[in-house]
Amino acid sequence: MKIPSIVQNIKQSGVVASLFNFFQGRATAFAILFSVVGIRLAFMGKLDSNYAMFVTAIQGLIFCHSCKEDWHEQRMAELEKKGTDETPRTA
Repeated sequence: MKIPSIVQNIKQSGVVASLFNFFQGRATAFAILFSVVGIRLAFMGKLDSNYAMFVTAIQGLIFCHSCKEDWHEQRMAELEKKGTDETPRTA
């Protein structure tokens, strides 16, 4: 089996979709994952500033991507509504 087909199967899996739907998207799922890993590292005494900076950078990128996607979705909805609100003019 090739890796792209494995990845495609995982993306289409109901488990992954239900997990993201439960956590309301990527940003929340990754925030929970990073928090759990951070707490585990803290209890092991291995939590350092490198992990904190890494998590901050990744979460910042995910947040920015989510904001961009939300803005694009709202923009498309506005354009669609604007296109349907205009009635054709008759002469």
